[in-house]
Amino acid sequence: MGASTVAIGLTLWYAFNVGYNVYNKETSNIFEYPLTIAVLSLGMGMLYFVPLWVLGIRPFPKLEGNDYKKIFVVSILHSVGHIATVIAMSAGAVSFTHIVKALEPIFSVAFGFIIDGKIDGFAVNFWLIPIVGGVIWAAVGSKVAAGTDVFADINKIAVIGAMLSNGCFALRGILSKKVTAGVAKEKNLTSTNLYAIMTFLCFVLCLPFAAVIEGEKLYAAWPPTQAVGAMKTAILGVPLFSKDALQYVLELNVWTGLYYYLYNEMAYLVLGEVSATAQAVANTVKRVVILLATVAFLGESMDLHKGIGAAVAIGATMMYSVAKANSSKK
Repeated sequence: MGASTVAIGLTLWYAFNVGYNVYNKETSNIFEYPLTIAVLSLGMGMLYFVPLWVLGIRPFPKLEGNDYKKIFVVSILHSVGHIATVIAMSAGAVSFTHIVKALEPIFSVAFGFIIDGKIDGFAVNFWLIPIVGGVIWAAVGSKVAAGTDVFADINKIAVIGAMLSNGCFALRGILSKKVTAGVAKEKNLTSTNLYAIMTFLCFVLCLPFAAVIEGEKLYAAWPPTQAVGAMKTAILGVPLFSKDALQYVLELNVWTGLYYYLYNEMAYLVLGEVSATAQAVANTVKRVVILLATVAFLGESMDLHKGIGAAVAIGATMMYSVAKANSSKK
């Protein structure tokens, strides 16, 4: 993959990522069913990868029962992590969720030690300290400066959801590498095919839970348009064509799902083509872009203390990733 192709891929990754975060929040503001939103996002992905397999554009993975068992475990983690993220962003500010998600390297270190018995040296793990400090300051810095109760209005659901997501995705990342490494190349288990299979399994796993937990409530409230106010004619410059409130709710869910799958698809396509250091930089820029987007498009606040904490946490996350990449080369 050439440099220009990588640049285009990264740009699309950022764009789809912003699209997902903005549309997901807009959807959750008028459709208070986070599990249903999460399931619909997974379902929309199948409209993308199934035609690619059927038309032969992408080779279909030729897996055996044991391969699916391994992927099933990873899919459970992905399911819980995805739902936890949606719940966190629905309950609180998108920007705050992404600041807390900067703590993911800590979970990666812990699970890496538990599973593989390996841990990096001080030069690498030192950067975990400012990551934690930055996240804490972003959450409570303004309250400390004002001398008010630091725990007064922290959204506990958002914190728990983001932390659960961190744990699940960190463990998923470790196990995903083991799954793909143990499958022969002729089985066509590329990174994008792995994500497609995970998406399908996650949809099957999450659908019953959404139906049981939110199905009766959704049925009783149908059509679920009570929270719909003035319908926007466009979001992020993309026109919306809904004629009534129900169509509006459905259209936002469709866009949320498409953006969700496409940003993950671009991540798997592009990040595997660049060095670990470049991945660290790209992920850091992604978080900055999302934070700026939440302020610009969702009107979320970003005071001085929150900005300082976010900058420290995100910057330290990049330094940790760079240090870890350099350590792996030795």
